[in-house]
Amino acid sequence: MKKQLGDILLEKGYISSEDLTAALTYQMRKVLSDDIKDNWVTGFLLEVARTKYNNRDEFYLGKILTELKLMPETRVQEALEIQKASPSDNPQGKLEALNRILVRMNGSYNLIDLLNQILVLAAQLVEAESASLIIHDRTRDTLVILMPIGPGAEAVRHLEIPKDQGIVGWVYQNSCSVICNDASNDERFYPAIDAASGYTSRQLLCVPLTVKDKRLGAVEAINKIQIPGEPPQCFSPADQLLLETFSAQAAVAIENARLTVALSRLEEDVALRTTEMPKEHRARAAGLIAESFLQKMKKSLIPLQGYAARLHEVASDPRVEKYRAYIDQEMDRLMTHAEDVARFLKDELAPSRRAVSLREVLKELESRLWVECRTAGISFELDMKEDLIVNADKELLLKALEILFLNSRDAMPKGGTFALTAHGTHPPGAAITVTDSGKGIDVIPMEQIFEPFFTRGKRYAAGLGLSIAKKIVELHGGSIHAANRDGSPGAQLTVTLPSL
Repeated sequence: MKKQLGDILLEKGYISSEDLTAALTYQMRKVLSDDIKDNWVTGFLLEVARTKYNNRDEFYLGKILTELKLMPETRVQEALEIQKASPSDNPQGKLEALNRILVRMNGSYNLIDLLNQILVLAAQLVEAESASLIIHDRTRDTLVILMPIGPGAEAVRHLEIPKDQGIVGWVYQNSCSVICNDASNDERFYPAIDAASGYTSRQLLCVPLTVKDKRLGAVEAINKIQIPGEPPQCFSPADQLLLETFSAQAAVAIENARLTVALSRLEEDVALRTTEMPKEHRARAAGLIAESFLQKMKKSLIPLQGYAARLHEVASDPRVEKYRAYIDQEMDRLMTHAEDVARFLKDELAPSRRAVSLREVLKELESRLWVECRTAGISFELDMKEDLIVNADKELLLKALEILFLNSRDAMPKGGTFALTAHGTHPPGAAITVTDSGKGIDVIPMEQIFEPFFTRGKRYAAGLGLSIAKKIVELHGGSIHAANRDGSPGAQLTVTLPSL
């Protein structure tokens, strides 16, 4: 894998990270175009892989940089020469390969190239002769082979497979991985692919590709590389785990691309929805939102690196499931954060309320924040004498309380105490008092902290968190108020909610 053009430009000091981010965002917007609907993933992959990727000079970063007048052509050419002359830096081992992909995901939104790199590395590391990314085409209701690599690749590119045929069809339908080391004798085997390519599939390793629990297709590795004079090699459970991990990285890459485009469009939407603000403030607000989202996306990927490392170390250990669950959780947080803010800005937050145990909500919050508290050195304290039943949307209420925690965490950079106290109120309802041991609120009037875009001293902050929390509480018929603790440093926020 050679250095990315953007990395070279940054190392040479030819471009700032802000300008590079802007260029990469513009690049993905240009690739996707503006007519892609929200449920765009499979359509986009098929369109770009079939058409635009074959004429992709128009979308190269160098051309984008000159088009946006961020860099003269001479410097782009100089960086391209450096890239051409640099040796291929192949990863040494499986762990380094996983980390390499994660680094690329943090720095590039050229999705098709990134997916191709993931596929090449996956094939190398499971020691397969060839591999393919296979996507479900919803329009034709078939599976389509995209970006195949290895022998016979060109003959099967864009070949269609009935979604209920072959091992890949079974994997797609059942969302389960398959190791098949005797393909021709497997009753699910689909021989038409071999007939089209002239290539014999002896062994198959196939894993599902999903994004946010939506089936997209599968990743398939074909034929374990055999070494002359050595015993026959077969795909193993360790290979399956590795390919599943790479499939998960592909899913993150796809979702990153979706968020990048959503954020870019959100900037435009915010400008339209804040017409009462001065023009320069509208632009600044949109820029803050985009930058804040990008930083949150990158931070969400950092723990994935550590857990990918642990997957390498504990294969076949029961803890693998724990780490994989954590990866799923972080991916989900990454995917939903942008959506939550977009819904808030578009005034589309709509709680689906029902009878909820407040004790269960607060215990769930404690469970979700356990890792965050441990890494930030924060003690989580919960005081609730009796259970209370409230009429609430559990997930939205958890979102509001998590925002309050994150606000307190930022106020305690060296750690501290985050405490929740819940009790009944009159008229019937519930009050949740949130306190921390930070520096407190130094804003007059204090209610100003709930205003959209209000922030103080936080780099990359959009100032929307507490606004979203307030909106959620008010949609439940409740209220939220801010104060400083009496006699001790720290902030105190009180949320009231009506009962059934």
